[in-house]
Amino acid sequence: MDRKTLTGFILIGAILLLWPSYLELVSPSEKTQEELIVPKQDLVEKYAEQKGASQLEAKNETLGEIATSIVEIDAGLFVTKISNTGGGSFVSYELKDHLKEGESSLNLIDVNNPKNLSVSFIDQSGSVVVLDNNWILSSGSSTELNKNNPSSTLSYYTLYNGKRVTKNITINFNSYNVGVEVDLRNIKTESLDGKYSLSWYGGLPESEGKQDAMFMEGLVGQAGNIESFRVGSAGFFGSSDTSNIERESKKFVGQSDFVGYRTKYFGVFFVPQKTDVVEITKYPSVERAAVDISVSQDINFDKNTLFLGPLDYGKVSDLNVGLEDKILGWQWLSSVSWLVYSTMMLLYSFIPNYGVVVVLFAVLIKLITYPLMAKQLRSSKKMQEISPELNKIKLKYKNNPTLQQQKIASLFQENKINPLAGCLPLLIQMPVLMSVFMVFRNTIEFRGESFFLWISDLSSADTLLFVAGIPLNVLPFLMAASMFYTMKLSSASQPAGGDPAQEATQQMMKYMFPGMMFFLFYSFPSGLNLYYLCFNVMQILQQRIINNEKTSTLKK
Repeated sequence: MDRKTLTGFILIGAILLLWPSYLELVSPSEKTQEELIVPKQDLVEKYAEQKGASQLEAKNETLGEIATSIVEIDAGLFVTKISNTGGGSFVSYELKDHLKEGESSLNLIDVNNPKNLSVSFIDQSGSVVVLDNNWILSSGSSTELNKNNPSSTLSYYTLYNGKRVTKNITINFNSYNVGVEVDLRNIKTESLDGKYSLSWYGGLPESEGKQDAMFMEGLVGQAGNIESFRVGSAGFFGSSDTSNIERESKKFVGQSDFVGYRTKYFGVFFVPQKTDVVEITKYPSVERAAVDISVSQDINFDKNTLFLGPLDYGKVSDLNVGLEDKILGWQWLSSVSWLVYSTMMLLYSFIPNYGVVVVLFAVLIKLITYPLMAKQLRSSKKMQEISPELNKIKLKYKNNPTLQQQKIASLFQENKINPLAGCLPLLIQMPVLMSVFMVFRNTIEFRGESFFLWISDLSSADTLLFVAGIPLNVLPFLMAASMFYTMKLSSASQPAGGDPAQEATQQMMKYMFPGMMFFLFYSFPSGLNLYYLCFNVMQILQQRIINNEKTSTLKK
């Protein structure tokens, strides 16, 4: 591997490591009021005081004591149980799709988030009233949805000061989009500011172990931009313990297209009809991080959509709010990432095994980038061939920089070498390489998908066995070994007589760089390691072809 290629990979690694911190620096999660359409200042101040305000339960003397009731709905993609607490709260939400081996279902409700879809408002005394009592189910019942019965609506109501408040929850067949309609118009005069809040408390369970910490973040979409509020580790080397995070809140004022929270593969998001203020709060809870999401809007705007489920690109796209741009990685690479993802899905439609798809995708990417990489390798080989003469010029004219540059330029011209020819192909390839990395690392399609032998889950490390409690992952060893061999082939094509310092540096990097990549990729998903292993094998073949080309071919 030549120095330019090595520099490119190091730059890619640096970008991947430092990009989250850079985004937080140049684009902080909380926007200034000058950047947004800001509602009245007294409204913002009032909602800023909610955490410290006393919370009152709804006055329900007319209805009396109401027993807890639970409705079960099979929606095809999931089975959920909904209680009448708070006018409809998910007691369980068991997914059927994207399951790992041994998982019959995966429940997105645990002991930390039983209070969800909570409704509250500020009364005339300035206190926050939370309508978390048991409401009456007026219509709807347990059912199994299908094409002939595509949706089910549960209608709840309660009384506040004798006035009726209603909430409708609509579950749709084969969709993770849940309709939530809250009607508080009858108590508008009871509200201090004519607003209400719809909230999700507690976040989501962490299902992917240490991997979740690198992905956990609150997300807010405003005016086409997606703002991030980091909950877990901000980089690759942060702590994976999320049960002791510090409490912190961030408020976003103005219209928001969506607000929510994600782990690596799952998310909960509100898509409100029209908002004034949204807030995300992170804090520690039992065994994991907890996140509260709150949407404040006018009482006259009662429609909301809740997305609760796996971050499947197609399903998230159905929301039509641009959230899918974030699902596959960085938003600024969304177009390239979408192309990578779509190609992978196309291959899967013909070959329904994601392990084989990964191998074929590596071959496809190598075939597409072969001309660019060949040009880069040939340019590097030419540079290596003239390296002895180049070093002589540098030594001979070291005290005359101007003449030295003239002689070097003349040497390049005589040998028909463009010193930038080796850099441009790499720069063109970088967006593709970075997108492949992000898509393969983020896509939920790999979850629970096996390849062969010990590779039973492409979304997790390919642990063969444990030695003294330490996992032995095979693919990172093979990937690092293939990278070492690639660099060895590259250095083997370099003629003798070059710069000793440069040769010493290349010898050092031949060992250090594969070691660094081994350490970085050791706990990464096996699908990602499999891709880079196959890509390196193709690179070895290409390097051998270039090394065996005759000098006469190079001078054409």
